[in-house]
Amino acid sequence: MRVAGPRATLGHVRETRGQTHDDPARAPGRARARRAAACGATALALALALALGGCSEDDVRFQYSWDDRRVVCSQSIDNITQVKPWEDITEELSRAARRASVALFHTHVPGETISMEWLLDVLALADRQGLDFVTYADFAAGAPPRPGLALAFDDDAVGAWFALRGILAERGARVTFFVTKYYSLTDEARGQLAALAQGGHSIQAHSVDHLDASAYVAEHGIDAYLADEAVPSLEILRAAGYAPTAYAYPAGVTTAGLDEAMLEIVEYVRVGPRLCPH
Repeated sequence: MRVAGPRATLGHVRETRGQTHDDPARAPGRARARRAAACGATALALALALALGGCSEDDVRFQYSWDDRRVVCSQSIDNITQVKPWEDITEELSRAARRASVALFHTHVPGETISMEWLLDVLALADRQGLDFVTYADFAAGAPPRPGLALAFDDDAVGAWFALRGILAERGARVTFFVTKYYSLTDEARGQLAALAQGGHSIQAHSVDHLDASAYVAEHGIDAYLADEAVPSLEILRAAGYAPTAYAYPAGVTTAGLDEAMLEIVEYVRVGPRLCPH
């Protein structure tokens, strides 16, 4: 099996001023109570939605409806490296509450690609909407359907993620870390990642070297991408004691036939907005 070598990390991020909204401070006991109340009504809401043939809302690209869909799409909430209207975030969280589905969001590096104020506002708004915090491991485990937020952090900024552990714990927020370049992590970073997993967070695969899947497949073929980028990224996590069940393509890029091949080795694949299933 060929394993691609290390690649240089791209570029610099553009610095802009983060935006703040409502006060994110929430008591964890109140958060749990709100989510418990919301979960109590979820089964009835979901049954009604199914009986009526599904929700009438059109744009559910960034929602997981606890159904049999295995190719899912996530919305980036980075606000430093890109322009992100707050209204997009509020609408997705409101939609999850209305539909008893799960809003799918992802970000990268706290303080570099997303401001702490923005991140805290997202967590606080999810709490006010009565959303549970769920992970991609929950999807594969057949967890009980309920309205939620599946927040993910991509790439390999383990130190920055680890620094959030207290904030996440205070808010009862369980998240997913899609890890790339695990082979290059220091022993300290690997220990931090293990501590995050022990705290209830999910560790999932994000390729070996963060390569563009479409370009790699075009040059080398699907089998080569699986052998060089996908399978080793899963195997190295399993060897470290994790149980990855999902794979996020770098930059959300995939190609014809690749999803089908990937779903032979994982339960879920995550694609980018341009390739969102409808």
